[in-house]
Amino acid sequence: MKKIMGTELDSLQNAEDNVSKDLNSNTSTNENLDNLNYVRESNNDKECTISEEEYETFPLEKLIEKFQELINKFPIHKIGEPVNIIKEIFLKKYEEEEKDRKEKFILAGGDELNYQPNTILKSRFNSIYNDYKTTLNSFYKDQEKIEQVNLDKRLEIIENLKDLYTQPIESIGTFFRKFKSIKEEWHNAGRISKLKAGDTFKTYFHHLENVHEFIRMNKELEELNYAHNLEQRNAIINRAKELVAEPSIQKALNELQYLHKLWKEQAEPVSEEFRESTWIEFKEITQIIHNRKSELFEKIKLEQESNLKVKLSIIKELETIISTDSNSLTFWNNSAKKIEELRENFFSTGRVPKENSTEIWQQFKKIIQEINHKKNIFYRNLKKVQQENLLKKNELLEIAKANKDIEDWETGLNLFKKIQEDWKKIGHVPRKNSDQIWKDFRENCNYFFERYKQRNIKVNEEWIENLEKKKLLLNELNELNHNSDSENILSKINEFSIKWNSIGKVPRENININSEFNQTVKSIIKKFDIEKNKVDEMFLNIKIEEYKNTNNSKQFDENLKSLKKEIQDLEQEVVQLENNLSFFSNAKTDNPLLKNVLGNINSKKDKIKELRLVYTKLLHTNPEDN
Repeated sequence: MKKIMGTELDSLQNAEDNVSKDLNSNTSTNENLDNLNYVRESNNDKECTISEEEYETFPLEKLIEKFQELINKFPIHKIGEPVNIIKEIFLKKYEEEEKDRKEKFILAGGDELNYQPNTILKSRFNSIYNDYKTTLNSFYKDQEKIEQVNLDKRLEIIENLKDLYTQPIESIGTFFRKFKSIKEEWHNAGRISKLKAGDTFKTYFHHLENVHEFIRMNKELEELNYAHNLEQRNAIINRAKELVAEPSIQKALNELQYLHKLWKEQAEPVSEEFRESTWIEFKEITQIIHNRKSELFEKIKLEQESNLKVKLSIIKELETIISTDSNSLTFWNNSAKKIEELRENFFSTGRVPKENSTEIWQQFKKIIQEINHKKNIFYRNLKKVQQENLLKKNELLEIAKANKDIEDWETGLNLFKKIQEDWKKIGHVPRKNSDQIWKDFRENCNYFFERYKQRNIKVNEEWIENLEKKKLLLNELNELNHNSDSENILSKINEFSIKWNSIGKVPRENININSEFNQTVKSIIKKFDIEKNKVDEMFLNIKIEEYKNTNNSKQFDENLKSLKKEIQDLEQEVVQLENNLSFFSNAKTDNPLLKNVLGNINSKKDKIKELRLVYTKLLHTNPEDN
């Protein structure tokens, strides 16, 4: 995994290496002082610990958000490498997405010349990047000024240091006060440019050694210097002892590094009798603190092993999600948030053991790529399906528009019910078309159903009027029933029947009035003992009139088909009953069951004969003559 900025483990290693150099030197002299880190500002900077791999999975919006977060959270000069990586990934993703958007635009029927790139995100990124570069340039210009001020200050300090041994001494006390002040000023003088640092530090330590030589030549000065430096050493040793118990091992190592710097700058030399003993004591304490790194390594190891388990669990959960049926919009809508949560958890979990780092990242990257691949395929296919659905719904919309003024009410009612059912089965269309096409379809359907409703109101009024007519006619028929005059009774019944059938339908809740009429007719026939063949002929003619009583040829044809089917069904029933006679081959003629079957056969044959007569007469009748 490519590292962008330092981590706790890396900082620990750096601190350990710097201290180890001092320990291995087995000396407390000023050798290799040019290589000493002379400022500690970098130890106080916030650290950025985001991996390059994490950036690779971010969408464009997230990359912009992370870029701004880096600028807000970290020193501007500490984010150069992550900014370059974000820029590279952003531009690559932007080009890929634009290429995909353009292909979809053309596939949807768009003209390539009319394609407009989506520049909103790129403009936002460029704006932030330009601000970053401006701020960074300003920072470096300020740093140059600060470094120049620090250089001037250090050169002035060197001149003051030089004066200590080239100018007359006012007093021993004044000499050491100035010497101590010069070393403190040097220690706190701040960073200078790398180009000037080497020569400047060499010059300083050259004159510092000259001061020490000057002190050695003056016994009283030497003793005071030794005493002061010994006091500094003891203070450093005491602080080092406190660091042994410091809970934060990282903090202890960082400060120990600083104490070694102070030892070289402000605690040398000391008298021969204390030189080796103090150095050995400091060295032993340093080794104790240095050995504590194993505790931190063990802690880090346990944390990384725990992180490994968590990340493996996340990968397994992602594999479980993607292994289910992913060919539905519901799945992607429900899973999107969960997948994003798992992805965020993966990156926030922390590092894993180095030997597992590459493998675990490749596993995670692979499953995320698979998820994105499946999602892209699904939405690409979804778009195609939605376009097909849009065509189907447009066809239904055109049918609704073409038939909203239809006058054949029953046909229209069945048609609009059917296209509404078909509409429900089609599925989603592109969101930009969804509301409008539904609005248009609903308006056309509602237009027809409102017409149908108004027509029914009118028809219902006609049916109520028909009911009143039938009530009057039924009253007249009842009067005939109470009349004892039988002259032309059959002709009168026939007239009543024809009038009754010509009136038309009544409201559904009053349909029993037809049964009342039939019962009254039967009562009259029975009362006047009319011959059966005449009655049959009359009812046959009435039946024919019922079938002929229609307003159009289409309905007449439907009646004819219905009558034919009724005849065919009866014929099938007769065939079945005659086949059943084989069960009675040994039965006597007076067997009740046999009698029942024979009676049923004869009854159905009579019915067939009657219906055939009706059918034959209807077949030679033109309904439009009525």
